[in-house]
Amino acid sequence: MSFARPAAIPSETQGSAESNVETVTLGDLAAILRRQARVIFAVSAIMLAAGGLYLAMTTPLYRSTATLLLDLRGGTSLSADPSLRQTIDTSVIDSQIRLISTAAVLRRVVDKEHLAESPEFVPPPGLTSRLKGMLGIRAEPPSEDGKRLTAMAVLADKLVVKRADKTLVVDLDVWSRDAQTAARLANGVAEAFIEDQVDAKARASNAEGTWIRRRLAELDSKIREAEARVEAYKVENRILSVNGRLVNEQQLEAGTNELARAQLRTFEARSRLQQIEQAMQGGADPGATGEALRSALIQQLRIQYAEVKRQRDNLATTLGTRHPALLEVNQQLAGLRGSITAELRRLATAQRADLASTEANEAQIQRQIEEQKRNATKTNQAIVRLRELEREVEASQAVFQRFLRASSNIAQDSVDPPVARVVAPALAASKPASPNTRAVMLIAFACALAAGLAAGILNHLRQQAALRRKSRPAALRDTPARAEAHAGQSWGAPRMAHDRAF
Repeated sequence: MSFARPAAIPSETQGSAESNVETVTLGDLAAILRRQARVIFAVSAIMLAAGGLYLAMTTPLYRSTATLLLDLRGGTSLSADPSLRQTIDTSVIDSQIRLISTAAVLRRVVDKEHLAESPEFVPPPGLTSRLKGMLGIRAEPPSEDGKRLTAMAVLADKLVVKRADKTLVVDLDVWSRDAQTAARLANGVAEAFIEDQVDAKARASNAEGTWIRRRLAELDSKIREAEARVEAYKVENRILSVNGRLVNEQQLEAGTNELARAQLRTFEARSRLQQIEQAMQGGADPGATGEALRSALIQQLRIQYAEVKRQRDNLATTLGTRHPALLEVNQQLAGLRGSITAELRRLATAQRADLASTEANEAQIQRQIEEQKRNATKTNQAIVRLRELEREVEASQAVFQRFLRASSNIAQDSVDPPVARVVAPALAASKPASPNTRAVMLIAFACALAAGLAAGILNHLRQQAALRRKSRPAALRDTPARAEAHAGQSWGAPRMAHDRAF
């Protein structure tokens, strides 16, 4: 191995510098290092001593780790979506991790562990405060809130929250001068986070429960008002129902049936009157009709009429037409016929009265049905608005039932597991985690070696430069330009002078 170096040799005869190249071998480099061994060792020792001094002066720090397992299934209240319980967004996990180092959690740890009174977390007044005190400048002592905020800031700097990739496992690292303190604080942060989440969930549940109860009261009042409007509307429009059917419909159906019966009675009365009138208008056997036969008097008269007629027929065969006996029998027949006719007239009069009554009843029923039809039409029109009012009641009841279920779900949320649990509590470390003695000493050794070699080479170059200045001719030494050209020579200028110098 060799190192090439340019050397500018001044030439007084030619008035210009010629360049040449001089080579330094590994042997030359080793000789230089041997000659500079004291410098190299001295500088290396200083660097190693600096590393040792750093280790001696640096306060050892212990690290303890508490491991949490997040449970982000969510609640079952009104705002919870059951479909979201199976999938957990990464942003939700990151948000929970961010909550671990919030002021609410740190304040719990500071208050519980009394960190505001610990010199490690609230350092005593520094040099500036002491100088102000010496100068008579009184500084206001820090308040309790100020100490708490300082302790929270220091604890936040000592806390490291990290999550294993694509898992719900979170590690809480806490650094402290004392191993027991580090373990206690790591566990304290984990417990404070869980307590804060439980309290936050309880506060949210209470707030949601209060809001839901208020909404339930409002909905209950709204349902009552809607039901009252429905009933008032029914009364106003005479919309009444029995056994699930409107009274108007039942009345119309009953009226229709009654009208059919009235029409049948009218038809029967008219038929009876026609039969009686036909019997009155003639026939050899007056009163021989169905309606007339139902009269007991006519039946009796007909029997008498038939007996007398039989007697007349018998007499007519033996007596002449003008015989007194035959005439008497004919008079009896005429009297019986007159009695039958009179009875038929009486029956006809009674039947006409009955027909008029049935016709009047039929007309009255017909009028009632028409009125019921008009009422039914109005009722059907009113039912449209009634259905709207009933739908409002049903909608309010559906919302009420949903809020009622949410209210019961809030009670279930209060017994749900917390959002996280400690799966591995922090333990006190057996040795400091910082500073790393091995790493510091390796760095110090590397720096010592590099600094020693650099110092040896620089010292060699300084010595060569001094030697060249001493061996330079006086005339050349007095000429600035030549001095500059001569100073630009290689660090290995005349080898023989170099060898004699060492």
